[in-house]
Amino acid sequence: MGLSKIFYILILATAMSSCGLNNMASKYETVSYTVTPSTLQTHAGNVTLTLDATFAENYFAKKATVDFTPVLVYANGETAFKTITIQGEEATGGEATIFKATGGNFNYQDAIKYNADMMNSTLELRATAKLKDKEKVLGPINIANGVIATSTRVLDNEELANDNHGYEHETILEETATIYFLVNQANIRTTEKSDGDIKKLTAFAKNGYKTHSIEIKSFASPEGSVNMNDNVSDNRMKSTLSYTKRLLRTLKLDGARNTELYTETSIGEDWAGFESLVQASDIKDKRRINKIVNSVEDLELRERQIRDLAEIYDALEGDVLPQLRKAIIVIRSFEPKRTDEEIATLSTTTPEVLDVKELLFSATLTDDETVKEGIYNKAVELHNDWRGYNNIACIQIANGDLNTAMVYLNKAVSISSENSDICTNKGIIAARIGELANAQVLFDKANTSEFNQATLDIRQGEYKKAARFFKNGKSHNAVLAQVLNGKNSTCKEATAACHYLNAITAARSGENDAVISNLTNAITANANYKAEATIDLEFVNLRTNEAFIALTK
Repeated sequence: MGLSKIFYILILATAMSSCGLNNMASKYETVSYTVTPSTLQTHAGNVTLTLDATFAENYFAKKATVDFTPVLVYANGETAFKTITIQGEEATGGEATIFKATGGNFNYQDAIKYNADMMNSTLELRATAKLKDKEKVLGPINIANGVIATSTRVLDNEELANDNHGYEHETILEETATIYFLVNQANIRTTEKSDGDIKKLTAFAKNGYKTHSIEIKSFASPEGSVNMNDNVSDNRMKSTLSYTKRLLRTLKLDGARNTELYTETSIGEDWAGFESLVQASDIKDKRRINKIVNSVEDLELRERQIRDLAEIYDALEGDVLPQLRKAIIVIRSFEPKRTDEEIATLSTTTPEVLDVKELLFSATLTDDETVKEGIYNKAVELHNDWRGYNNIACIQIANGDLNTAMVYLNKAVSISSENSDICTNKGIIAARIGELANAQVLFDKANTSEFNQATLDIRQGEYKKAARFFKNGKSHNAVLAQVLNGKNSTCKEATAACHYLNAITAARSGENDAVISNLTNAITANANYKAEATIDLEFVNLRTNEAFIALTK
């Protein structure tokens, strides 16, 4: 073949390539694109695009490929979805094939991370057709406008984990003494009166605290008839009550003479104590004993069957039954407490005299964040307590300084383990910066509150789950969960955010007057909502409404 003929063929091939691309470019308007839903939305922090393209017959060149790239364009930049390559029937390298004679279609889905600038945007489809070594730009064309971002309107009101001071305004202290009796006896022996239990009870009574209550319980071991053992238990109650009153009056215990402070209970046969002692003992065949106790309801028959276990009963007589012939004395007293005013003063003057519970509690007595931080730092300095750093982190979270908050949470971890409070607070930070999977891991580890989980469910697009928790709620996030789950509701909080959310629900219901009324309230409370409403596609149908134009101009 001569050089001139080869040159001619190359020119012809080039011309045919150009012709094929030019034909595709000139007929590009015949390609049909459908975006579902027609207006993009953000859910779980992402904008998901579902795109269907249909090509007419005799459009797609057999050896051509086309690279399609959807791009979301906004004021401060643009973000591209993934590129998909479509090929003609004689081309290679594409993800879908379109036949020239019949045409065809391709389906596409991708997601990008949402940012606030995307609310006012244009979805542009860019395409480049290629045939051999030639390229031709097709379009670009706009296939959608804006992003509905209602799902991002979650209020940052999770329950911070800082209610951990452990301080009680009222603490009941108690001391207990046990008096043991001989079989079938109710008199208190001298050896029992000088026993260590009575000495501890005496020392407790001498503290001089205000008495909460005095309780006496008496028991009998399950041997002999039930009636006899009930009588023995009653007599032990009487003798112990008499002894206790004399002892406490001598010790000048507060309320010792007040009969209303005393409660008396005669238990009778102590089968619960019997079963517990047997279970803890080294007695052989304890299973047989427990089986009799749990299966024989008649108490006297039960006792006879246990007695029939002769070898075992000897062990019971020596090690178990003596411990059931008893009476118990319990004194409960109010622990003396400083007043809140005293605690508040000491926390900033001499915090070292407070215990760690009082010190942490004192931070709840002031609204001054500087004072709070000072108290929490003292908790770390004086007690090396992780709660100080954790609670400073909560102040920072509430103020929106999430980076500083994380620094303090990591300091807390250096003192303690990554416990429930710390995990909850780290989870809240993760949720607010869009690290939703990490937030879920941390919330699971913390076993966080249902409220926090439901709030995260909204952020994650789990609207049905969130709506179940917030069922019939009228707070902002409760109504948001219901709206996103397809059920309009009304927010009852008198806030700008609630008014704006109510405007959205009214717009979805076609109630234009209610939209204007609620938007007016929202903008009055927060002027920033004026500019937001003008670009919010929730109100796209009102953009020609005179009242809406007047309100947002």
